[in-house]
Amino acid sequence: MVWDGLIACYLFLAGLGAGAFALAALAGLTRPEAAKLRTIGYIIAPIAVGAGTVLLMVDAKAGLMNPLRFFGLLANFSSVMAWGVVILIAFMAVSIAALVIMLAKKRTPKALDIAGMALAVCVAAYTGVLLGDAGLAFPLWNMAVLPVLFAVSAASTGIAAVLLATRIAAPEEAGALPL
Repeated sequence: MVWDGLIACYLFLAGLGAGAFALAALAGLTRPEAAKLRTIGYIIAPIAVGAGTVLLMVDAKAGLMNPLRFFGLLANFSSVMAWGVVILIAFMAVSIAALVIMLAKKRTPKALDIAGMALAVCVAAYTGVLLGDAGLAFPLWNMAVLPVLFAVSAASTGIAAVLLATRIAAPEEAGALPL
């Protein structure tokens, strides 16, 4: 199994989107005054994860010619990739729903924020589980450490992206945040 640059980009984008959503949802639960930060996080999340998923599809040679092939993975729930497809689909549905609600100038339900944060952690950790599944070939890719490493990496890249975009798009709100 050879993974190239497309997979590396997918891993990065999935983590970035998951971290962005988690920060936006957490801000909604703890900082209601950070509305622009939340909107920015909710915009970044589905775009980053969606773009990464397209790269994943292209790398799997299904690409744009046969994208429905990925739904065939759902027939084998003993596969790590099958769980990844389920997690990605669920995360995309929740993140798009949260974005639509925010763009309609309404408050996202707490349950949606919590479900989205849980799915964001799953998206971030799943990438580590996927690499850890190849651990027989690469002993340093320890199954116990990689999911945590990927979740922390996702949080840091997502937070950085949201804070940078907020600093550019809404400097008054970014300056008022207790960072």
